[in-house]
Amino acid sequence: MMLSARGIVAEWEAATGHLPRLEIAGAAILWAAPWRDDPAVQADKDIPLVDRRLAGTFVCAPFGPDDLDDGPSHGLSANAPWHVTRASPCALSATRRIARGRITARIALRDDHPILYQTHILDLDQPCTFAHHPIVQTRAGAELFSNATTMLTFDAEAPFLPQATRSDPIHDIPVGPHEDFATLVGAHDLGWTAIARRAEGDTIVTLRQTCQLPVTNLWFSSESRSGIWQAAAGLIGVEDAICAGDEGFAAALSDNRIAAEGVATALSVGRHVIPHAILRVPGRVPITDVSLAPGALHLHTRTGPLTIPFDETHFT
Repeated sequence: MMLSARGIVAEWEAATGHLPRLEIAGAAILWAAPWRDDPAVQADKDIPLVDRRLAGTFVCAPFGPDDLDDGPSHGLSANAPWHVTRASPCALSATRRIARGRITARIALRDDHPILYQTHILDLDQPCTFAHHPIVQTRAGAELFSNATTMLTFDAEAPFLPQATRSDPIHDIPVGPHEDFATLVGAHDLGWTAIARRAEGDTIVTLRQTCQLPVTNLWFSSESRSGIWQAAAGLIGVEDAICAGDEGFAAALSDNRIAAEGVATALSVGRHVIPHAILRVPGRVPITDVSLAPGALHLHTRTGPLTIPFDETHFT
């Protein structure tokens, strides 16, 4: 299903809930796996559907392997069909059951706004973790900026970060083979993470409310895995979430390293209305802060202020 507004185009796939295409001002924002077009891969049921159709951005409920309900990795929200309840040229609503309740997605574009607006409504009958999973590709590495204060790392397959540590957030994201994972924590109010892509010459920013999504998981994957993953290079998952990092679903409902930082690691029973945004800024912008104003988003940078059109009511 195609969505478009002046200056922005997106494609959403009802069969999985993935949004494989997002273009802003003609620039590709998100990565889609090349094996999505490989009949042999698509026919291989030993590969989870979330990996066979891996693309763009999607939501996870729960995040990561489901070691509680024995469901697919990242949940039915990323592995099963959604039911579209409303659609227009620039917006859609869709819903489906998940293991611990129901999820509804509202996705919208606006003329001259370089932004993908998303709101997810979760009606939960049991606690659950949740995450956005946008995948950005960087052909020559990137710089990372965030209002998080702390980074936790976990054991990974081919790391470039020190393992199982607590430190300041990473700034430089290298090129070359690696497979690594980290979780950023410590942001308050409007949380933001920015990836300034060197070769692409732009900056991709995610926005969230930290009272709902207190962490950002960073998944780094580049040319270090076998099989279909050999075609994955320079990937960064910027995964705004409420979860226990890489420790799993069961860990999120008990003591874990993320909870020890003083933040929640699972959504409680009941209704949760969770807004999120992904935007593009031309140029590699060293962002130092982000603030909302009527009809605008102010980006404070080391080189001076920038303002882009933004519906500030999205986060109110």
